[in-house]
Amino acid sequence: MTRAALLIAGLCTIGPIDVSATTRVGRPMIIHRLPEMNLEIWTEQDPEWETSLERRPSALTFTAETPALTYPPTHMSWTIAPVLKFEPGELESAARGVMHQMAVRYRTHPPEQITQAQYGDMIGYEATFQAEPQSVPVDVRVFCGHREGKPMVVMQVVTLRGKLTHVAEHVRRSWTHLRYLD
Repeated sequence: MTRAALLIAGLCTIGPIDVSATTRVGRPMIIHRLPEMNLEIWTEQDPEWETSLERRPSALTFTAETPALTYPPTHMSWTIAPVLKFEPGELESAARGVMHQMAVRYRTHPPEQITQAQYGDMIGYEATFQAEPQSVPVDVRVFCGHREGKPMVVMQVVTLRGKLTHVAEHVRRSWTHLRYLD
């Protein structure tokens, strides 16, 4: 018997492997603890997304982008303005205002509908809209939310039009682990 035949015969005697559909093997993530933002943000490790922190006088923005030659190219950001805190009854109108401003920046119409959503310990509102910055059709998904008594966090993901489903798992794993440090 050849080596290959012996190997195959040996593997056949192992028996079936029980893998449940509910068993999910987690992919490694990089955990960014950002005291300046008072946030913990998770990003992809394989391939490792390029990250940076931008400080502006009124806000801090953490960005993560797919590495070069990764398809579809994707950009995620988390922005927090430490002075912007909203009462629960004000959150929806604040989220609508943020989404309107983002649509203006992308030179498109603001989303007509926003829906309630929760990611990690953040409760808020989200919407998806299409835009064409620099003649490139993209989909933009935005979430505005907070934990009561904490500043609002605006999360966004931008990728090529029709490709949000391709990065949905990356977004889910990152956004569901978002939390305040304290």
